[in-house]
Amino acid sequence: MNKKYCIRPGYILREIADEYVIIPVDEESLITNAVMSPNETAVFFWQAFQQPCTIEEAVQKGIEEYDATEDTIRSAAVQFVAESLNLRVLEEVD
Repeated sequence: MNKKYCIRPGYILREIADEYVIIPVDEESLITNAVMSPNETAVFFWQAFQQPCTIEEAVQKGIEEYDATEDTIRSAAVQFVAESLNLRVLEEVD
């Protein structure tokens, strides 16, 4: 749980017409020629992991931001990290 994660530099989050999109901007991205449309929760965790942060730190930010149980926020954070690592959008950092 002490591992820190950060969004990889090859992706950017932009708001376009009141919708958020994640755009790959380098050739090493697993997702090319595609744009991802994250939900509100994914946008929150994306912003939390802009700087190196542990899952626990992201959960604490979520508790401050949302009216949801700690278990719900932790589950969403773990899911975000797992899926983002799988897509290579997120990376483990020192």
